[in-house]
Amino acid sequence: MKRNTKQRSTILENLKARCDHPTAEMVYDSVREEIPNISLGTVYRNLRDLSDTGDILAFEENDTWHFDGTSEPHMHFCCRSCGRIDDLMIDGNNLLLRDGFEVKNIIVEGICRECQENGRK
Repeated sequence: MKRNTKQRSTILENLKARCDHPTAEMVYDSVREEIPNISLGTVYRNLRDLSDTGDILAFEENDTWHFDGTSEPHMHFCCRSCGRIDDLMIDGNNLLLRDGFEVKNIIVEGICRECQENGRK
């Protein structure tokens, strides 16, 4: 088990307080306000560790890794036009697939309402 450092707990708190599904660079920029001397490598390492332990979700969309402080199983809607990512919550505690696979993240792609209204595809 990884020890709970100030950097790790600050990164986790930062992710749990936001709903924009940030990239590592976005987390880095935000966390630097509280810990000015933190390195981008430290942020990446802690995000990987938090993801490995199931404390956060990590997923790749639009060729970029995104991180989510909501670790319970849920879906993400990703707009193929503007790249916006929103949560779609699952009703119930667990989703199970055949053969015992537990679902942690489902990505649904489409076009968001704003892009539809503005004629963007």
